[in-house]
Amino acid sequence: MRKKIRNTGLVRIMMLLFLGAGAPNAGAGTDYVPFPGRIAVTPVRVETAKNVIVSFETWPGFSRNTTIELPGIAIPVDIPGADACERQRSVKALAFTRRFLAEAKAVYVQDMRMETSADSVVYSDLISDRGSLIRALETEGLARPAKVPPRLSWCK
Repeated sequence: MRKKIRNTGLVRIMMLLFLGAGAPNAGAGTDYVPFPGRIAVTPVRVETAKNVIVSFETWPGFSRNTTIELPGIAIPVDIPGADACERQRSVKALAFTRRFLAEAKAVYVQDMRMETSADSVVYSDLISDRGSLIRALETEGLARPAKVPPRLSWCK
């Protein structure tokens, strides 16, 4: 009898965890912040204007490489079928991101968000002595809010 009660309790707990009952922001996915606060990172490679591979120290003497994806923005793409000016802006955005990070004295992330601490892609802005990379890209016209319809031309 006692074993049955334990199993029922375990089932209830599993259902609560699985369904996210009582969990704040349940289903948000990227609200987990395993490395809170401001963390110094070293840019390793700029893959796109929105994705940068960085290295950071997770524990004294232990570093980790991860891809930082800038959240909440869309960048122009250089793919076949895209407008010529969108493709040109994509090239400019990539060059701008590389220059922004190369000229920075120090680069940080603030409260990088991920689904689990094992994820290789995390979501955060890259911040330097020059400010926010997201804001800099938007100011230069090389990024826009992700909520803007993707079919809206970058050329107008």
